[in-house]
Amino acid sequence: MGNLSAAPIRVAVVDDHIIVSEMLALSISKESDLELVDIAGNVADALDLVRRNRPDVVLVNFRLPDGDGVDVVKKILEEFPDTRVVMLSGSVDHEVRAQSIGAGCVRYLGRDRSIRDIINAVRSAAHDDLIRSDEFTSLLDQWRTTPER
Repeated sequence: MGNLSAAPIRVAVVDDHIIVSEMLALSISKESDLELVDIAGNVADALDLVRRNRPDVVLVNFRLPDGDGVDVVKKILEEFPDTRVVMLSGSVDHEVRAQSIGAGCVRYLGRDRSIRDIINAVRSAAHDDLIRSDEFTSLLDQWRTTPER
């Protein structure tokens, strides 16, 4: 009997820092269960990339030259609600985290995390493995109860 393997997880990277995008792309391409579909460096290109390639998971930097990651997440999920989004950010601001999760991100990772952590977050996101810590749940509850978002 032949070996049946699952289709690879299709991943897109959205980051305006070329070195970050290229390092993530290289790392993703080395994983047998992941497939890099493309990279983008701004909101407009990110939306085009998702429309053309329909990735399973999108890694998005919070700060982009023509908007922020929360805007990207909302627009992606409006059109493609099954897409899983992982936010990458250098910010430790709880409001940024809460906004990201509130917009629909399934993960929020600081840019101080290892490539291995990011790869594992992609896999977890693709398989709907959500780990909700007390802090995460508290932030999400806070965001949901804020009257004006």
